[in-house]
Amino acid sequence: MSVMSDAASLSLSDTMSRNVMKAQNKLRYEGTSILLALDECEAMSVVFLALQGSFLARHGYRLSQYLCRGQAKEAFEQLVELAEEGGGGGVLVEALYIIGRYDLLEDHLGLPVNFALHQFFKRESGGVEADRKAMYCVCAGMAQEQTDHLLATRLEKWRCSGSGRPLEETFVWSINEGNYHLLLNQLYRALLAEQRSSLAAYLQPFILRPPSPPCAPRSFSEEAPSCDLYPLPTGYPHGLCVIINIKTFMKSRGMEDNFPLVERHGSDIDKERLTGTFKLFGFHVMHFDNPDHQQLQQFFRRLRVDPRLAVVACLAVCVMTHGDENDQIYLHDRTCISITDLRKLCFSQALLNKPRLYFIQACRGEEALRPILLQQDNCVVTHSESDCLISAATVQGYTAVRSQTEGSWYITDLCQALQEHGHLMPVKNVLQKTRLSLKSRMGSMSNTYVTQLSEEKVTLTRDVQLVRAEEEHFLEGITILAQLEVIEKLIEEVLEVVMEDAGIWRVSTAA
Repeated sequence: MSVMSDAASLSLSDTMSRNVMKAQNKLRYEGTSILLALDECEAMSVVFLALQGSFLARHGYRLSQYLCRGQAKEAFEQLVELAEEGGGGGVLVEALYIIGRYDLLEDHLGLPVNFALHQFFKRESGGVEADRKAMYCVCAGMAQEQTDHLLATRLEKWRCSGSGRPLEETFVWSINEGNYHLLLNQLYRALLAEQRSSLAAYLQPFILRPPSPPCAPRSFSEEAPSCDLYPLPTGYPHGLCVIINIKTFMKSRGMEDNFPLVERHGSDIDKERLTGTFKLFGFHVMHFDNPDHQQLQQFFRRLRVDPRLAVVACLAVCVMTHGDENDQIYLHDRTCISITDLRKLCFSQALLNKPRLYFIQACRGEEALRPILLQQDNCVVTHSESDCLISAATVQGYTAVRSQTEGSWYITDLCQALQEHGHLMPVKNVLQKTRLSLKSRMGSMSNTYVTQLSEEKVTLTRDVQLVRAEEEHFLEGITILAQLEVIEKLIEEVLEVVMEDAGIWRVSTAA
């Protein structure tokens, strides 16, 4: 059996080798026109990865100057020639693979991006040197403001054209044929001094005598991310966030679906809170309100070919709707879809090896009696694929509380935890804080005290670390959250007056 398995593996490897070779040949003749689809930052990364050995010191500065002056065509023409001279077009194929431009590999080079290709590049190299890959991970792991800070405070002797420039460009401008490893050591020490040990770990195998990292104590609230992180964002958008808010439902069409699906008051507050929160982390937020089954299918069919998926570091999908005990969630037209099928709709080749986060606001048990202004949803969580995290508002058998004026407990506490800790610790730790916050809540539902506890299903292979957005997008998120807070206070004041006049007292919940 093992012999047959090995033979099949070899056959698959041979097929992939031929596919990569065909892509190399196509790049040899059409490389310039294909590479013109790259933006300036991506182009600089490809130059940095593809120029092997001393070629980077001898030619990198000139090519980067072409890119800075908008002469991308000239830069790519020379890059294709230099790549061929330095070892073949395979280095360009692998460089495109490393930066995540799967659309160019598939649509222009005819190279299917699938599990076999990932395995191929794990076993074999197209020519990109290992230390250069490690350097790229470091560059991709820092937001621009972090790069600017590092260059200004720790690497001030490096030759930098100004703030807002890629770290690869500054490295190329500073390199000569004798100082490559010196620059590598300087960058390694700078990362340790900034307590960026997770990024420094990429460079450690290439440092002959790595210094000991600083041992200053850190509080839990300043917890350093795990050394094993998914690649961090390199530019805007950091990720895509799809918010599916199903607030209203069509009327029953007959006896076969004659069950109550009440309007989900308060879900708009959750939608705005999620929008503002994810904008703080540089996500492009897409709203999808009250979709039916056909609209949902069409939306994700378009999303799967969206070029932004190739460059973002993460996909987040937030779903707010009713569900049932059969692991299904309801759409606007009263049709159902399972979370498993929803995940399949979200999947794209461009998201391979990238984290996909699902946040489900709903219940997971029998319907409970509702107090004034409180409703419950039904929730579903099923097994997940690799690189997925599904966070449910509550555990199996219990309700998830949603206030018609304040939104849901779960979304409120999740957003609060993300706002305070999302840039300091991995998402899994943020969800632990969300769970603790939910656990401390208590509300009364028809004279019965209720509490709530969130639950996660995780098949992530690494930690997910969010990065704060640049100023423009960060302020946009702050504005949305501030406006929401003002609206909530106004609603609260009006509601208190109305209910006091009517002699009705609201059900209180502990913070």
